[in-house]
Amino acid sequence: MSSGDEELSMKFCEGNPSDERCSCYNVMYADCEKTPDIPGCREANAWKSSILEVIPKNAAFDTQRELASREIDLRRHCGTEVCSKDKYRPVDYKDLENMGLCTFQLDICSSDVQVGESVNAKYFRDCSLNETPFIDLDSVYGLDSSVMYGGDIRTAENAAFVAAKNKILQLKLRREQRAEEEEYRAKKELEKEKQIEIQDEKYDEDTKKKRIAIVVGLAVLALIILITILNLR
Repeated sequence: MSSGDEELSMKFCEGNPSDERCSCYNVMYADCEKTPDIPGCREANAWKSSILEVIPKNAAFDTQRELASREIDLRRHCGTEVCSKDKYRPVDYKDLENMGLCTFQLDICSSDVQVGESVNAKYFRDCSLNETPFIDLDSVYGLDSSVMYGGDIRTAENAAFVAAKNKILQLKLRREQRAEEEEYRAKKELEKEKQIEIQDEKYDEDTKKKRIAIVVGLAVLALIILITILNLR
């Protein structure tokens, strides 16, 4: 870093967004959609695109794509080295780090996206929602010998029993999947609420500081005017 590191602060980065050392500040506070080429936003947008581009481009995935986009926007500080130790990291960065937002998976099955050997595969859930395990006659016999009939003769009655067993299994698996999905969504909503709370607190703090600065400025100005008037008399 340069000899001016002692000046590196939130105020510095607010006024110098093009400084490479302010990449972490930029991804946390700048509008990367409006300023896509500044340090931090440039890398974060590329990371976001690399994830979204593997999601199939059809109507069936429009909702998932939108949700994924929002999830990634909350984690622009995660995907690259924009918040490495050689960058200026705002105080709020530590809070984000402690929340564990960078360990995440999108609510889309990896089997549904075109990831291949892509490193982005880690950002998608390892699931097979479209494939429900199926039990056959042999597995049923192994679980319940009472279905054996006529010396291991597999009749229509046996087949009906297997179908019923499979239906029960499928319903059970679907309930478990729905429970997992609800838990996952609840976790994501909590993370969003925490992120919004952090941003709101930061906004309130900045607003308070600005108000104090204005009051102090007005007081100083009033004092100068008073002194000037007194000197004129």
